[in-house]
Amino acid sequence: MIARLTAPAALVSTLVIGVACGSSGEGGREVPITQSQAGCSPKTVEATAGEKLNLVVKNESGKEPYEVEGEGGTKLEEVVVPEGKTREVGFDVPDEPGTYEIKCYVPGDIETTIEITVKAAGATQAPY
Repeated sequence: MIARLTAPAALVSTLVIGVACGSSGEGGREVPITQSQAGCSPKTVEATAGEKLNLVVKNESGKEPYEVEGEGGTKLEEVVVPEGKTREVGFDVPDEPGTYEIKCYVPGDIETTIEITVKAAGATQAPY
């Protein structure tokens, strides 16, 4: 009887952990990020405190792998994007207004910093 309950319990635990990490990329405002030979664009993104973003990262650089991760304390799970592919990652914008950084790079080669400028809730913002 215990053996029958173990597998479903493990599956539920895995699903809960996956949702808690916010790495599915589902939901939130879509922000396209393009990786190229010149680095990543856009270089700046405006967001509202507490907003959810869905970063859609496309590798058009001709290089592999391209990576995206939080920098300087910004909490963003690392994403590896193979050449010619697109990956999505969810980003929960911090509740504190300020500037947060995402590093977009090919290890040992191209490196770009994307700045996410966070405004207080209710402030006007641009689409990206």
